[in-house]
Amino acid sequence: MHRTQLSRSRSAPRPAFTLVELMVVVAIVGILVGLLVPALGMVRATMRATKSQSNLRQWGTALVGWANMNEERVPWEGAKNIEGMPTNLPNAAFWPNALAPMLGLPSFQDMCERAFAEQRTIDTWDNPDSVWNDPAAQPDAGEPWNFGDPGKGGIRRQFWFSYAMNIRLNNTLLMQAGMPEFSTDALIRLSNVAFADKTVFMLELRATPEELPPDDPHRTRNLDRASCSWKRFANRHAKGGHILHADGHVGWYGNEDATTNAQGSRDTATPEGDWNTNRLIWDPLGPARH
Repeated sequence: MHRTQLSRSRSAPRPAFTLVELMVVVAIVGILVGLLVPALGMVRATMRATKSQSNLRQWGTALVGWANMNEERVPWEGAKNIEGMPTNLPNAAFWPNALAPMLGLPSFQDMCERAFAEQRTIDTWDNPDSVWNDPAAQPDAGEPWNFGDPGKGGIRRQFWFSYAMNIRLNNTLLMQAGMPEFSTDALIRLSNVAFADKTVFMLELRATPEELPPDDPHRTRNLDRASCSWKRFANRHAKGGHILHADGHVGWYGNEDATTNAQGSRDTATPEGDWNTNRLIWDPLGPARH
């Protein structure tokens, strides 16, 4: 009798989870997932922001190196519209041509012409690991910006990068010299920049209009630019973006703050509006007008 009872006791099935216990476990897992997903998103966002800051610092190192070899002058920002790219591309002082070799990279002209000759997409397109790209930038275009006549395969010359040189650096210098806009005959020297720690050299360029809310005054501006001002500043890193200053340091700025003028307005029609402020200087030699 004793052996039979012991055998039955050992072979008895273990009690299963009740429905209530299963529901509790599922609820706990759901809570943990709800906490984990935002945390992972924040980690990824931080990593992307760190990578973009690192890219900008590398461009800052290249700026100093190029200036040291060129009488302290900064590179040329280039003609602002995509129609000006045929003029920009062959110019050795155009910033993507001037600075890339300082980082051990081919000039942008070389990359562009090689891709065009091979009738393929340019190397800087859709490569989050490239120094040309902010990994947080998510373009809604299906291809890079195109210009010029198509090649044998139907592909035109292309350009794409997430960063743009400050278009206002040479404004006052050119005006004082009586030279046309975007002239390469007068390039500002770093020694002429009184507040290098505030002066904008390069900034993150918006990748899509949707980075800004629908009612933002700058949302509809074209983004096919290699140089720009505050009007096309990014809004993808915690409602702001990163700026490389003339002294080589990189800082984060909220989009609204960076695009508000000294009069406290974001209105591009502000009378005598000056976008040089106590935090950011766009034109180091005069007021930064619309």
